[in-house]
Amino acid sequence: MTNALAKSTRPRHLVAKLLEQPDLVRLVQGLEAPVLTRLIHHIGLEDAGEIVALATTEQLKGIFDEDLWRSERPGKDEAFDADRFALWLEVMLEAGEAFAARKIAELDEDFVTMALCKHVLVIDIEGLAMQMSSSERSDDDDLVDKALESCLYQEFEEFRIIAKDHRSWDPILQVLVELDREHHALLRALLERCCAISTEIIEESGGLYDVLTSEEMLESDVAAEREDRREQEGFVAPSAAVSFLNLARVTPLDEILGSRTYDAVTRAHFRAAAAKARPPAAAARRPDSGVEKGAPAAEDLQSFLEVLREADIVPPAAEARLLTAGAPREGEDLLFTSAIREVMARDAELYGKRLLELSYLVNVLISGCSHDGRAFRPFEAAEAVLCTCSLGLERLLGERAGRKKPGADELASAMTEHDAVKMFMAGWHLLHHEVVLFAAGALRKALAGLVAGQPDAQAAREIERVAAGLAADADAGKPWRSRGKLDRIERALGAEPTATYRALLDELPTLPDGAVEGARGAQRSRFVSSAAQIRALQAMLARPEGSGATAAPRAAGAAAPAKARKRAQPGAGRRK
Repeated sequence: MTNALAKSTRPRHLVAKLLEQPDLVRLVQGLEAPVLTRLIHHIGLEDAGEIVALATTEQLKGIFDEDLWRSERPGKDEAFDADRFALWLEVMLEAGEAFAARKIAELDEDFVTMALCKHVLVIDIEGLAMQMSSSERSDDDDLVDKALESCLYQEFEEFRIIAKDHRSWDPILQVLVELDREHHALLRALLERCCAISTEIIEESGGLYDVLTSEEMLESDVAAEREDRREQEGFVAPSAAVSFLNLARVTPLDEILGSRTYDAVTRAHFRAAAAKARPPAAAARRPDSGVEKGAPAAEDLQSFLEVLREADIVPPAAEARLLTAGAPREGEDLLFTSAIREVMARDAELYGKRLLELSYLVNVLISGCSHDGRAFRPFEAAEAVLCTCSLGLERLLGERAGRKKPGADELASAMTEHDAVKMFMAGWHLLHHEVVLFAAGALRKALAGLVAGQPDAQAAREIERVAAGLAADADAGKPWRSRGKLDRIERALGAEPTATYRALLDELPTLPDGAVEGARGAQRSRFVSSAAQIRALQAMLARPEGSGATAAPRAAGAAAPAKARKRAQPGAGRRK
């Protein structure tokens, strides 16, 4: 109980510690948007009003790009979260209506228009009055009258703003009133745009009463602009990540190994990143003045960062995470880790390039791939990337059973000749075809045997349904879609084989616990990183006890005596 209470109050204690920091304004405003986002998430947006009040508009833009967009699952495009935007307005209003309105006024007009259209409908009062006063009134007009009477609304000049959701109405109205007072021209421009959108959709929907939503097209434009900004910061859009991973699956392995340039998706990503890296001419000419005027003192900055590190808001350096992810507790490093360390010692420029590629690949997994039914955590994604690159590097080097580990010069040469993206694509291709699809084939064979030996007709039909779904998913190249159905056949298949298939039938398979002797060894990594592990997995699945094929005879043998006992009970008196 004590621990739970301590954890529940920790964010509030963090706020108190931060507010005690001298020169807090400059310290907070010096944080990059992703770090400030993590700080706000750690505290909880509802309790972070004091921190939000210190944020600059540029920081808020970056925070909104990350915090106001949600994806239902990895690989699915993110959609704007209107409820979260309303909560942000409430928190910003804690710092005053003038502050909230000023920050909204400084945001992109397309973004604000889209956000408003999520919450309100804007109609022209004169146009509506002319329509309602027409001599040819219909029953629909009476319905519109009743609907308007029940709505929350506010009028600004010739516009009537109608609430779509009463829960968000108060903060929306407060901001609109303040915009009218201090930024009247902007408010009028926003209302004109919202009115045009509302009018268009009303006409397309057959009338005001049947209007649903009207902001889809504008939302897609805003989403595209957001993706461009985030791509320049190193993020990868879900659609681009999914395309890259699918490309690695379907491209022939020989073509991947022989490629000399990035694929189209990766080229587009690094073009966007290069555009961000080129500073404006004025910025490029700016002399290096050492310490920025008005910057916080070094000891204040160190104290501030220490508070953030204690709360795990500022993580270890990305370079350190990439070099330690997937490392063994004892014994040898991953092949790829050894190779990149050789590059680090020999060629700083090439090392930096390979780290950028690794960062890109980590973001691909976080954005476009599910792991055990959820999104990858950053450290998991880094670990998975290193293991997958190690598998690809091994194939590029022609690694086979019994061959000694390549020497330092050979590893450095391979890292110079081949980029990390190629290694990852090769490893990803091998995992898909030699692990995931191989496991799907083994499971299909095992299920066929279960059906043949299953004495219970209802259980047999359930197994057949799962097998049919798996066949369709495997033929489509996505057997992980059937992963959630394994629970329905666990009793027939057996607990251990079911756990094995659950680990292997994922977008990125993992090594089953204890299923492959020596496959994991001293390594803490759960991801496949060598051809030897793949061979061990395939050998295990080829054995009846490993694939679950022996479950059917056991089930049949257990059922037969039960049937015999049932036939030997002719009457109630005999049961005594």
